[in-house]
Amino acid sequence: MKKILLASAAVSLMFLAGCQNDQPEVKSTQVENGTKTKENGENEKAKSVFTRKDRQIAKEKAEKFIVLLTEFHGRSIFSDEDNARVRAELSQKADEQKLIHPETSFTNLTKFDDNAKEDSRLILRKDRFQLGDEFKEIYYKYIDVHELRLPIKYIVKSDTSPEDVELESFVRFVKTTDGEILILDAPMLIGMDLEKKDEDAYYDEYNRKEIEQEVKEELNIQ
Repeated sequence: MKKILLASAAVSLMFLAGCQNDQPEVKSTQVENGTKTKENGENEKAKSVFTRKDRQIAKEKAEKFIVLLTEFHGRSIFSDEDNARVRAELSQKADEQKLIHPETSFTNLTKFDDNAKEDSRLILRKDRFQLGDEFKEIYYKYIDVHELRLPIKYIVKSDTSPEDVELESFVRFVKTTDGEILILDAPMLIGMDLEKKDEDAYYDEYNRKEIEQEVKEELNIQ
């Protein structure tokens, strides 16, 4: 229980609701009420880095990401070569549209196939994806970065039954230092786990600044 409580304290969850201006104050339910420590040792309220415009862009990019996936509906991924080829094409198209972060990549696609034994094909119809409406901004106190999350539900074939399975996850966005909104992680993607990095920084106080610097330099994010 003690370990769970400590892990929970490692992340400041910021719930953005009832925004009154373009950059509202982030409301935190954990970790010192969402405060940040300035260089002089004083505390200040953690502010949102994602504006209303940013959220609009994020929603549009999430929608474009789903459209991109549907373009590959029915593609064969039976062989390893097919799987790698489709992932390369997905990455190229996502990069061309500036949808995903450069450090994010497409994972093995077999989770989204039809489980056919002879010629596995992707099932990526639009009706198998549903985006939520409520954004949640998260401030990771110990690495001093922000993340924007949008819920998503998606349907995959079950490995153990003939019934399809509906899963819930998030499309996770970050904001680069030059203001660009990019998808860091989503179904079918794998990107840096900021929550894990924040937890690492929480437990490793001696190397905390080094971990923070590593994350910010690698991802170039706010």
